[in-house]
Amino acid sequence: MKPRFALKIRDHLHDPVKKRSFNEAHFSEAASRYDIATVAMSLGRDRAWKNRLIAALPDGGAPRCVDLACGTGDIVFALAERYPQGEILGLDIAEPMLERARRRQRTDNICFERRDMCATGLEEQSVDILTGSYAIRNAPDIEPALQEISRVMKPGGVVALLDFSKSIRPSRQKLDALLLKYWCGLWGLLLHGNPEIHAYIAASLKTFPDRVELRRMLTEQGLQLTSSCSFYFGMLELLVLRKEA
Repeated sequence: MKPRFALKIRDHLHDPVKKRSFNEAHFSEAASRYDIATVAMSLGRDRAWKNRLIAALPDGGAPRCVDLACGTGDIVFALAERYPQGEILGLDIAEPMLERARRRQRTDNICFERRDMCATGLEEQSVDILTGSYAIRNAPDIEPALQEISRVMKPGGVVALLDFSKSIRPSRQKLDALLLKYWCGLWGLLLHGNPEIHAYIAASLKTFPDRVELRRMLTEQGLQLTSSCSFYFGMLELLVLRKEA
């Protein structure tokens, strides 16, 4: 019998090593029903948001694209469709996610690899387009993750990040955290028998910078905001950025 997932995010959130370990175990557990969960928790809007991310990317060419925390591969496959001559690399730390992504693969310009977004091992200034959906919030440590993104991006390269957005107002932060804890925890309970699965989203926002601070951190890494768009009653945001030349 498979052991029940027993880790508690509160015991792992404030230490990068522990958070990475939690994320690997958590997303490995969530992988089997992750696609169902994202549709349910987003009220069926997850695909539309990701389509907006893909539509925000530059047209044509044969770019080298990297998708961070690629999960079961939906953004990777959309990138391959958008750029059939491009090279598409999906990175994730949870092997069960990657296994499901590889089973869905139908084109030979895609590769999935198990890597940490804080230390990808990619060459400096080697990436034209980098994407992440619900990715950077899960970084073991946000600053090294942003530094790594900046390091691998070519000058003029485009970064598109879709993730939960933390309000600058403490009252709104508390309300969003409460809603996400119980709504996402409900789907963890229904799909895995454990609310700790997916209720993690609310907990992860505690150490995530608010939307103003996140913009400052991105700018500090030479990533200039070109557009943004909010979703899900303002709880999610799509940021499109360009690496300084």
